[in-house]
Amino acid sequence: MIESVSSIAERLIDSVDWAEYKVRVGPATKVGVALCALLSSSDISEASAAWNEIEEFVFSQGTIYSAAEPTVSVMLAALTEDQPSWRSGRILDLVFFIVNGVSVTDPLLQHRCRNRTREGLWLLARWALTHEGWERDNALEVVDVVAPDFADL
Repeated sequence: MIESVSSIAERLIDSVDWAEYKVRVGPATKVGVALCALLSSSDISEASAAWNEIEEFVFSQGTIYSAAEPTVSVMLAALTEDQPSWRSGRILDLVFFIVNGVSVTDPLLQHRCRNRTREGLWLLARWALTHEGWERDNALEVVDVVAPDFADL
C-alpha cells in the first residue's frame, strides 16, 4: 500500500475482499486501489483522477453497488486524520452520494450504508465542529441524510 494513506483506512482497504463486492460493471477488484489513490493524492488533479475510478463504479446516477458498503467504512476511517480540504471534499461527497443512492438489486443496501455512516456520526459531528465553510457543510449534508435530528449542530 501507499505509505501516506491513513493507517486505519489502509488496514480497512487491505481487509476487504473487494472481489466479493460488485460495482456497476462487475467485481469491485479495482476499488481498493482507487480508494488508496484518493487517500494518498497529493493535489486536486490526483484526487480527481482517483475520483474518476470511483464515480460511475461504486455509485452511478443515484444507483449504488455493493462495494459502497465497505467504501463508507474506509472513507469514515480516512476522516480520523486531518485531510486537505480538496481531499476531504471528495471523501465526504463520496459518502453523501452513497447514502443518497439506492440499489436496484439489493433493496437493503442503502439501509446498511446509512447504518455504517450512522456508526461514524460522532466523527462527522467532530468534523463539522472543527471545520468551517464548505468542509463543515459537506459533513452536515451527510449527517442530515442519515440522522436529520442530529444535523442542528
